[in-house]
Amino acid sequence: MAAEPPRPQTIHSRIAALNLGHLGRAPTTPAPIESGPPLHPLPLLRSQTTNLPATLSNGHIIGDAIGNEPESLTHSRLLPPSAITRTCQKKPSPPALPPRKHSSQPAPALPPRRSSAALHRRESSESISSTISTISTISVGTNGPSRTPGSRTPSTDAGRKLAPVFDPSTLPPLPPKRTPQPVDTRYRDMERSRMGLMPTKSSPNVTTRTLESPPTLPSRAPHHLLQTTVRKESAGGIPLERPPAVPTRSALLFGMNKAEGISTTAGGDGSTLGSEASTGGPPPVPLSSKPDLSKLLPAKPKLAAQSQPSSLPGFSCLCCRDFSAPDNHATKFPREGVPSIGWLATQLVAPFTSPTDQARVIFAWLHHNIAYDVVAFCNHTVKPSTPANTLATGLAVCEGYAGLFTAIASSAGLESLVVGGHGKGAGFSPLQPGQPIPAEYSTHAWNVVKIDNGEWKLVDPCWGAGSVCLQDQKYNKRFATRHFTMNNDEFGLRHFPTNKSLFHRVDGRQQIPWEEYIIGPSGSAAAMPVRVYEGVAEEEGVAETKLSPSTYHLPVSADGTIHFQFEKVCAHWDPIRNGPGKPYPYVMRIHNSDGRGGDEIRVFNTNGSVWWLDVENRLLGRKGQTVGIFTIQKLGGENARGVSVEECRRAMGRKGWSGGALAAWKLV
Repeated sequence: MAAEPPRPQTIHSRIAALNLGHLGRAPTTPAPIESGPPLHPLPLLRSQTTNLPATLSNGHIIGDAIGNEPESLTHSRLLPPSAITRTCQKKPSPPALPPRKHSSQPAPALPPRRSSAALHRRESSESISSTISTISTISVGTNGPSRTPGSRTPSTDAGRKLAPVFDPSTLPPLPPKRTPQPVDTRYRDMERSRMGLMPTKSSPNVTTRTLESPPTLPSRAPHHLLQTTVRKESAGGIPLERPPAVPTRSALLFGMNKAEGISTTAGGDGSTLGSEASTGGPPPVPLSSKPDLSKLLPAKPKLAAQSQPSSLPGFSCLCCRDFSAPDNHATKFPREGVPSIGWLATQLVAPFTSPTDQARVIFAWLHHNIAYDVVAFCNHTVKPSTPANTLATGLAVCEGYAGLFTAIASSAGLESLVVGGHGKGAGFSPLQPGQPIPAEYSTHAWNVVKIDNGEWKLVDPCWGAGSVCLQDQKYNKRFATRHFTMNNDEFGLRHFPTNKSLFHRVDGRQQIPWEEYIIGPSGSAAAMPVRVYEGVAEEEGVAETKLSPSTYHLPVSADGTIHFQFEKVCAHWDPIRNGPGKPYPYVMRIHNSDGRGGDEIRVFNTNGSVWWLDVENRLLGRKGQTVGIFTIQKLGGENARGVSVEECRRAMGRKGWSGGALAAWKLV
């Protein structure tokens, strides 16, 4: 039986046969390429410089890859899936393709091509996109189906809907127009009336007005004609009046400070400046109403007399000067809040222009903020210090006080120096009879500062801040102003500088020898000076150098009378203005001649400036006893300030009293 000719297969049966052959194949082994009918040729790979994602006409990206990424090598060609090779069965061969029927009918004719003009008349982005979008998805390296993004098919247009026809009647009604507010046109009409109307398109029949240019100014007349009034007419016929001529001299020439009858001429044409008709200037000042200074000066009020003699120029007495302002100002800047020495100097001296007040405020500030280092002094562990260290710790000895005073004064613009030498302070013992004079040595430091009138003033801020008690090793903080106010000669009784040019004495002597200083003003080592208690003497304004007798030892064996006397530090020192108030009464405590009876109180006589008392030598007491001067501060439990001498004498023996010691002598 003859073989039956192969039946032609349809496209669907061939696809089913191919899919059946791929079942069960391993993905790792590529299937051999069988010879068969030629497949459709693959498109050639083109080198592309830019990887652009293929897009459809509606703008969506084809494929899952992100745009502008490099093209993968595995996607460069469309390869068939790898075939699975089985050893247990024979690979079936694909069915043969049916023979192509040769048709004798001619190919249908293509439809006529639309002209390009029709495409341009149709203003549609879809038609333009269908013309220029011809790149297939394979050319841009995608794995999707091969289609042209810009191609149009009837299936794609089936889901599109046309926009409805525009109907204006369907629009919502517009909101009503706002009623214009009435505008006050009065000012606008006034402004328009001031200017000429300009032609506009809306009112072409309005007559226009041409603005005339301002008239030209006349030429300036010669200088000698400016003194008269000139009237001219401008080009427009408007009269123009020239202003009056400016006088060529000062207004003082129009009769001020001038005697009557003296005419002052301008010079050029000889016209009188004082004549208003000829020059047009101001009229002359009537000298008859000129005030007479000789009658006014006696009626002028006189300035009140200065209550402070220290404020007068050239007044150099500091004992009675009022330093309350700098002393109070010094308390406003505690050490803990001071950032630097320069800042402190500026704040302290800012309110004062007098160098004396500026030096005093620095002197007072050291008393309030720096304490004496008693521990280091008594244990002999004093170390050199700097002004910054003294400001930071608040502790110092004499060197620290002097160094910080000069540092602040120099920052404030004052001239100041630190002076080193010997000082008769704590630990000093006067020479005993027969004791040799020691060699010169230094134990102390102080300052010299230039104050008012260029005067160099010796001050001791260390002793002015307080005193040290060596018995109990305590520091007594007390503002001793006398170490600022005493004159340089009195200052030199207890200070001897190493630099002999820094005595600055006021008695005319350039310096004093060491022997005179160490012995004292008595001139003998056996004649010790009287013991003076500084607290009472300074508070009550008593001059230490004017106490009499001036020696400490008083002989009691000789007959006669001893005159005791003391006085104020200055003749114009006022206890109320410069001191704490009215003075206390002063008394002397003496002993009986046998030394075994009760003490006797004698009241000092006074005239307000000097206090004195005469006592018989034999009534003072026995050898070895001490007599002294005291202030009566409490009398009968009441304040004794202002108590007169007679009242005090009547109260002695009847009322109890208490007071303070001023001076003491030892009986020998």
